[in-house]
Amino acid sequence: MLINSILVSRKQCCLAPGHCVLTFDDGPAGEVTDDLLAILHEFGVKACFCLVGCQVAIRPEQTRAIANAGHLLANHSFHHQFADLWNFERFRLDLARCDQAICEAVGEPCHPLRWFRPPYGLVTSAVREIARTRRIIPVTHFVIDPWFRSERTKRPAKWIIEDAKCREGGIYVLHDGLMVSETLRTARGSPRRCWIPDVVKEILRELTGAGFQFPDPWQVFQV
Repeated sequence: MLINSILVSRKQCCLAPGHCVLTFDDGPAGEVTDDLLAILHEFGVKACFCLVGCQVAIRPEQTRAIANAGHLLANHSFHHQFADLWNFERFRLDLARCDQAICEAVGEPCHPLRWFRPPYGLVTSAVREIARTRRIIPVTHFVIDPWFRSERTKRPAKWIIEDAKCREGGIYVLHDGLMVSETLRTARGSPRRCWIPDVVKEILRELTGAGFQFPDPWQVFQV
């Protein structure tokens, strides 16, 4: 793994040729996540949802729906704050609070989730220390999807499809929700996520039609 990134090369990835995994950050996110779950169900695909604890606390029923559909739940911190990544104790406590929110939502005793993804994909010294006891959900190809508007949504699908065909699969990240600072929200407006399910449908239609498989992330990340 690169020191300052969750990005791993396709050669380092424990994923068979022709296999893909989809991961989704910053949810659960209400209607967008509901539509996304319907698309994944339509194609019989399991994905990994990297959940933000403050969003889980708002939508515990949706968190349960994600879990009940058989998708992998990963810890993406409670507050999704950049500053927490530079302080081990603050980051540890923030992950613990996210663990608690997710476990309460799905009706389990509180325990540390095995998998996590640091906010913004940054691997600081604090994150590396946490990674001694938890596993980071990697990605093989970043997709710059956060600020696309509906008229430009074909680009993320195109990038993922082309990358998968070029590299014989991979682990990809999109955002069903989007955690942004108030400064960015004021400057650029609220990000629109309603196009994400259509992008995912295009990806799944194109790649499954080309013979790609989408194995259960539970099995992929157990390796």
